[in-house]
Amino acid sequence: VKIGPPDVAVDGPANGLDRFIAQRLADESLKLSPDADRVTLMRRVSFDLTSLPPTPEQVDAFVADKSADAWEKVVDRLLASDEHGERMATYWLDLVRYADTVGYHGDQDHAISPYRDWVIDAFIDNMPFDRFTVEQLAGDLLEKPTLEQKIATGFHRNTLRNTEAGVDLELYRTKEIIDRVNTTGMVWLGLTLGCAECHDHKHDPISQTEFYRMYAFFNNADEVGVPATKS
Repeated sequence: VKIGPPDVAVDGPANGLDRFIAQRLADESLKLSPDADRVTLMRRVSFDLTSLPPTPEQVDAFVADKSADAWEKVVDRLLASDEHGERMATYWLDLVRYADTVGYHGDQDHAISPYRDWVIDAFIDNMPFDRFTVEQLAGDLLEKPTLEQKIATGFHRNTLRNTEAGVDLELYRTKEIIDRVNTTGMVWLGLTLGCAECHDHKHDPISQTEFYRMYAFFNNADEVGVPATKS
């Protein structure tokens, strides 16, 4: 049964969600907090959308702007800013385990910042998600791939790397492939594939056979002994 917003009075402009909140507050004998002042609003929206505080000039401009769409203009400006793209990219870079160092032993530099910049630019340009997906998973396999599309596949390079003298390079190469399978499954399929690395499980939608079919795709890259950085 579809339930519409309750018929309850709301101070000021309101949408359907506001009416549900107002009803619950009334049921609990609570009241909304007073409206925040403009300086506080400006700080909140700036931190929310860019992770940065507003400049004094931006605060003064918003306080002085008495037009009906003053708030909308602030939000639109922040959404269109490069800083907003950087803010949005941080969530993605966390998911794809981005790091500037290799993660093992000496934790040497990992020269992969072009991939980070590609992700930021993709958010700034509002790249369609299907293209965002294809170029990261297989940008180098597209017909006549551009340099940017090859950089996008840096997604696969965000693994822990160990080329320390004396290590079994084949062992760590396979560790990197397994990491790519697990991360691809987590990010794009919303599945934890790790259990299927070792065995089938009656509650797991992915079989061990399917895990290694995906492994075989990434295993086509010859990376034995590839150093973490190149001069």
